[in-house]
Amino acid sequence: MLVRHSKAGHDAPTDLERQLTSKGRTMADELARVLDRRISEIDLLLVSPAARARQTARPLQDRLRTGQVRVEPEIYHHGPHGILGLLEPLPEAVRTVVVVGHEPTVSILAHTLHDTDDDLAGQVSFGVPTATALLLEVTGPWAGLGPQQAHLSEIVTVRR
Repeated sequence: MLVRHSKAGHDAPTDLERQLTSKGRTMADELARVLDRRISEIDLLLVSPAARARQTARPLQDRLRTGQVRVEPEIYHHGPHGILGLLEPLPEAVRTVVVVGHEPTVSILAHTLHDTDDDLAGQVSFGVPTATALLLEVTGPWAGLGPQQAHLSEIVTVRR
């Protein structure tokens, strides 16, 4: 699952320090509630070091049974290839992974991985709003993950 962080403010000394707004915290909580009805546990939660991503990940961690949590600078600094670099070496025992990151990385990666040119592909090709999760089914090994090697099954977003 690829998650775009929730609504963030712009009044911070650096981009990495941008915090969620009050509305963003509410949206992150709601997204976690909705996702709790779709997945019961997360084997690995990978989170961008940006404050807004870490704050978006917190309700996911609180609501879903979460195994390991790792803050990974590659998510912020290296785009889709950085995320793939984190996923490819994962052992097959890791089945459910959630990545909390940013646009346009989230939508570009989902579009690249998706195996079908359908309505969902069209939707993510334009980018996704804040507090949105893209659910992908990966049928092969993590090591083989690449273009058209997953299926985007659902886009989950919350009311603005």
